[in-house]
Amino acid sequence: MNRARAAAMPTASHRPLRTFLRRAVPALLALALAMLARYAVVEPPSIAHACDPAPWDGACAARTLLIASFATQGIGWVALAAGAWASLTRRAFAAQCALAAGAAGLVLYSFEPAVLGVLAGMLVLLRVPAGMRQAPA
Repeated sequence: MNRARAAAMPTASHRPLRTFLRRAVPALLALALAMLARYAVVEPPSIAHACDPAPWDGACAARTLLIASFATQGIGWVALAAGAWASLTRRAFAAQCALAAGAAGLVLYSFEPAVLGVLAGMLVLLRVPAGMRQAPA
Protein backbone atom coordinates (compact mmCIF):
# COMPACT_ATOMS: atom_id res chain seq x y z
CA MET A 1 0.00 0.00 0.00
CA ASN A 2 1.46 3.36 -0.93
CA ARG A 3 1.89 6.24 1.52
CA ALA A 4 -0.76 8.52 0.01
CA ARG A 5 -3.39 5.83 0.28
CA ALA A 6 -2.35 4.92 3.82
CA ALA A 7 -2.53 8.59 4.88
CA ALA A 8 -6.04 8.94 3.45
CA MET A 9 -7.40 5.96 5.40
CA PRO A 10 -8.96 6.83 8.76
CA THR A 11 -7.20 5.52 11.80
CA ALA A 12 -8.92 3.92 14.75
CA SER A 13 -8.67 7.20 16.67
CA HIS A 14 -10.77 9.04 14.04
CA ARG A 15 -13.59 6.49 13.89
CA PRO A 16 -15.28 7.45 17.18
CA LEU A 17 -15.34 11.13 16.17
CA ARG A 18 -16.81 10.37 12.75
CA THR A 19 -19.36 8.03 14.28
CA PHE A 20 -20.35 10.67 16.82
CA LEU A 21 -20.72 13.35 14.15
CA ARG A 22 -22.87 11.02 12.03
CA ARG A 23 -25.06 10.24 15.02
CA ALA A 24 -25.39 13.92 15.90
CA VAL A 25 -27.12 14.81 12.61
CA PRO A 26 -30.67 14.19 13.98
CA ALA A 27 -29.92 16.51 16.89
CA LEU A 28 -28.70 19.21 14.54
CA LEU A 29 -31.87 18.88 12.46
CA ALA A 30 -34.03 19.07 15.58
CA LEU A 31 -32.08 22.14 16.70
CA ALA A 32 -32.66 23.85 13.33
CA LEU A 33 -36.40 23.05 13.37
CA ALA A 34 -36.76 24.24 16.96
CA MET A 35 -34.99 27.50 16.14
CA LEU A 36 -37.26 27.95 13.13
CA ALA A 37 -40.34 27.34 15.31
CA ARG A 38 -39.13 29.72 17.99
CA TYR A 39 -38.01 32.62 15.82
CA ALA A 40 -40.58 32.32 13.00
CA VAL A 41 -43.71 31.15 14.85
CA VAL A 42 -43.57 31.83 18.59
CA GLU A 43 -41.68 35.10 19.09
CA PRO A 44 -42.70 37.46 16.24
CA PRO A 45 -45.04 40.13 17.66
CA SER A 46 -47.08 40.28 14.45
CA ILE A 47 -48.00 36.59 14.73
CA ALA A 48 -48.70 36.92 18.45
CA HIS A 49 -51.08 39.85 17.85
CA ALA A 50 -52.81 38.01 15.00
CA CYS A 51 -53.37 34.93 17.19
CA ASP A 52 -54.48 36.80 20.33
CA PRO A 53 -58.19 37.20 19.43
CA ALA A 54 -58.69 33.55 18.39
CA PRO A 55 -55.83 31.33 19.58
CA TRP A 56 -57.55 28.05 18.56
CA ASP A 57 -58.46 28.96 14.98
CA GLY A 58 -56.52 27.70 11.97
CA ALA A 59 -52.74 27.85 12.14
CA CYS A 60 -52.88 29.64 15.50
CA ALA A 61 -53.98 26.35 17.11
CA ALA A 62 -50.59 24.75 16.34
CA ARG A 63 -48.83 27.80 17.78
CA THR A 64 -51.02 27.67 20.89
CA LEU A 65 -50.27 23.96 21.40
CA LEU A 66 -46.54 24.62 21.03
CA ILE A 67 -46.69 27.39 23.61
CA ALA A 68 -48.76 25.18 25.94
CA SER A 69 -45.98 22.58 25.82
CA PHE A 70 -43.62 25.19 27.28
CA ALA A 71 -45.71 25.40 30.45
CA THR A 72 -45.20 21.72 31.24
CA GLN A 73 -41.65 21.57 29.81
CA GLY A 74 -42.79 18.50 27.90
CA ILE A 75 -39.93 18.48 25.40
CA GLY A 76 -37.37 18.61 28.19
CA TRP A 77 -38.99 15.73 30.07
CA VAL A 78 -39.01 13.65 26.88
CA ALA A 79 -35.29 14.38 26.50
CA LEU A 80 -34.61 13.39 30.10
CA ALA A 81 -36.58 10.14 29.71
CA ALA A 82 -34.73 9.33 26.48
CA GLY A 83 -31.42 10.09 28.21
CA ALA A 84 -32.28 7.74 31.05
CA TRP A 85 -33.33 5.09 28.53
CA ALA A 86 -30.05 5.56 26.65
CA SER A 87 -28.02 5.31 29.86
CA LEU A 88 -29.75 2.11 30.94
CA THR A 89 -29.69 0.34 27.57
CA ARG A 90 -26.53 1.88 26.05
CA ARG A 91 -28.29 2.07 22.69
CA ALA A 92 -27.21 4.66 20.15
CA PHE A 93 -30.78 5.19 18.92
CA ALA A 94 -31.93 6.14 22.42
CA ALA A 95 -28.99 8.51 22.75
CA GLN A 96 -29.85 10.10 19.41
CA CYS A 97 -33.44 10.59 20.60
CA ALA A 98 -32.15 12.20 23.79
CA LEU A 99 -29.88 14.54 21.84
CA ALA A 100 -32.62 15.50 19.36
CA ALA A 101 -35.30 16.12 22.00
CA GLY A 102 -32.76 17.87 24.22
CA ALA A 103 -31.59 20.18 21.46
CA ALA A 104 -35.19 21.17 20.77
CA GLY A 105 -35.87 21.57 24.49
CA LEU A 106 -32.86 23.83 24.98
CA VAL A 107 -34.17 26.20 22.31
CA LEU A 108 -37.86 25.93 23.19
CA TYR A 109 -37.71 27.15 26.81
CA SER A 110 -37.37 23.74 28.48
CA PHE A 111 -33.69 23.82 29.26
CA GLU A 112 -33.60 22.45 32.83
CA PRO A 113 -34.66 18.84 32.14
CA ALA A 114 -33.42 18.96 28.52
CA VAL A 115 -29.80 19.60 29.49
CA LEU A 116 -29.71 16.42 31.58
CA GLY A 117 -31.11 14.43 28.68
CA VAL A 118 -28.52 15.91 26.31
CA LEU A 119 -25.69 15.08 28.71
CA ALA A 120 -26.87 11.50 29.21
CA GLY A 121 -27.29 10.97 25.48
CA MET A 122 -23.91 12.47 24.70
CA LEU A 123 -22.18 10.31 27.30
CA VAL A 124 -23.66 7.19 25.70
CA LEU A 125 -22.62 8.29 22.21
CA LEU A 126 -19.09 9.20 23.30
CA ARG A 127 -18.53 5.93 25.13
CA VAL A 128 -15.53 4.15 23.64
CA PRO A 129 -16.37 0.57 22.60
CA ALA A 130 -14.38 -2.20 24.31
CA GLY A 131 -12.59 -3.18 21.08
CA MET A 132 -11.27 0.35 20.54
CA ARG A 133 -9.69 0.82 23.98
CA GLN A 134 -5.93 0.91 24.18
CA ALA A 135 -4.06 -1.20 26.68
CA PRO A 136 -2.25 0.78 29.39
CA ALA A 137 1.44 1.27 28.71
